[in-house]
Order: sequence, then C-alpha cells, then structure tokens
Amino acid sequence: MTSNSLRIVIISTLFAIACSSSQARIKCWENSDGIKECGNAIPPEYSQQNTKQMNKHGVTTNVSDRAKTKAELDEEDRLIKVEKEKQLAIDKQNKSDQLLLNTFASADDILLAREGKLSSLASEISLRDTHITKIQSNLEKIVSSAANMERRGEKPTDKILTDIRNVQSQISENKRYIISKRAEQERVKVKYDEDLIRYNKLRSQADYQASLAE
Repeated sequence: MTSNSLRIVIISTLFAIACSSSQARIKCWENSDGIKECGNAIPPEYSQQNTKQMNKHGVTTNVSDRAKTKAELDEEDRLIKVEKEKQLAIDKQNKSDQLLLNTFASADDILLAREGKLSSLASEISLRDTHITKIQSNLEKIVSSAANMERRGEKPTDKILTDIRNVQSQISENKRYIISKRAEQERVKVKYDEDLIRYNKLRSQADYQASLAE
C-alpha cells in the first residue's frame, strides 16, 4: 500500500469515528414553539430545559431534567428546614417522655409531687402574709406617731418620713412576691396536669405494646 493510500485510509477511519461519536451524542429539546428539535449541541436558550440524549440508533440513553428556578430551589430549602424542625421537635418530645417515665414510677407519684410543690409554695405565701401583717402594724405605729406630731403643730422628722417610705416599700415588695408565687402555683398545676395526661398516655401505649408481644 502506497503512502497516499495509507493516508486516505487513516483519514477515512478518523472521519467515520468522528461521525459515529457525533451520532452517539444526539440531543433533543423543544423550541419556543413547542416543536421537538434534535442536534449535536443544545442551543444556549434551551439549555435549561428537559433534554434527551440518543445514540446512533435513535434509542434514548439519557434524560436530563431542566435546571430548577431560584423559587423552586428556595422552596426545597424551606421544606428541608421544616422537616429538620419537625424532627427536632420529635426528638425533644421523645427525650421529655423518657425523662417523665424515668422520674415517676406511677401516676400517684406525679400527684404527690404536685401536691408537695403546691404545699411548699403555699407555705412561702403564708410566711409573706404574716410578714406583711407585722410590718403593716409597724407602719401604722409610725404613721400614728407622725400624725400626733402634726396635731401638736410639729413637723414630722425626716427620719419618720423615711421610715414610712421604707416600710411602704417593703409591703409593696412582699405583695409582689406573693403575686409571683400564686402565679407559680398556677403554672405548677398546669405543668403537672399535662405531665399526668402524658404519663397515662405513654403507660397505656406501653401496656398495649406489651399485650401484643404476649
């Protein structure tokens, strides 16, 4: 074979390979009029659409989804965040349930704990009430002393006026404390009532599962 003949064979072989390779990468898309078009390369204006890739026999070998819009990507991120928050809430509830079951051996234990806490708060309130009564009596004595001075035409001393303000401030502070403790009593009632309901539900579920396993 001459050198020219060999050169022609090589060129022909390379051309055939190129054509075969080109045909193996045929891609199809829809144009702006909704008409299907095919070619070796997708026009830039249609590169974000769904596309199909076919081999030389016209068989689809790959389908590429269109690129997602920013709104779609943002929605995906939002849904992922929502699912994560749901899972965190589930994990938190599971931990709370386990702590509840580990803390109390029975529903009666919850009731006893609630009454103990309420009794303790009631004692604190009672002590403050007693203290208010005492300092209220002291205030009345100081005010009476100041009134007597005024009746005698004397001006109450700065010390007496300061004592009156201090005792009034103590009374107000103790009343605020009592209000806060009564509010705490209500929170305790609500919390332990919720714990009792949840505990009974968890125990019922556990008993049901145990019965199925028998």
